[in-house]
Amino acid sequence: MRFDDNVFDAAVCSLALDVIPEIEQVVAEMKRVTRPGGVVASAVTQFYGGMPAFDLVYNIGAVLEAEVAKVRSMRAGRTQFWPNGQAALWRKVGLADVAEVPVVVDCEYQSFADYWATFTDGPGSVTGMLMALSDDARSSIEQHVRAGYLVGLPDGPRSFPMLFRVVRGRVPA
Repeated sequence: MRFDDNVFDAAVCSLALDVIPEIEQVVAEMKRVTRPGGVVASAVTQFYGGMPAFDLVYNIGAVLEAEVAKVRSMRAGRTQFWPNGQAALWRKVGLADVAEVPVVVDCEYQSFADYWATFTDGPGSVTGMLMALSDDARSSIEQHVRAGYLVGLPDGPRSFPMLFRVVRGRVPA
């Protein structure tokens, strides 16, 4: 970062470290620009097991399409975003008083169409992945995901929790 050392009271990164390849470098820079006694904090999505709404799409897609399996493995395999993964990194870069906690947010959907639109309309890595597939492949995934969403019940509202890992540490004095 193009900032001097020790100039900020805090450095916060929300929902970005989980998509940046150079995680350790970013956290070290956050520490560098934060004054002694200041806070370095982050919130990330827990991709492995923390996103049931997305897991339904990824796990079904991975069975049907090799490209989906690759993306699922890449996302889920980033152990820095498993429980205590960020905390370990915070300690490695020399932050003190490190604490990591899970935060759960409910994602509410009114119908399968509402749910499926999350993955096929607008920005997002899942949208890009699905839209890159053939129409037949995407349709097959949609059919199986629909069955998983409905679980034998009529279409209607569903709630899926989403788990975020939130960590903070203090720059030593």
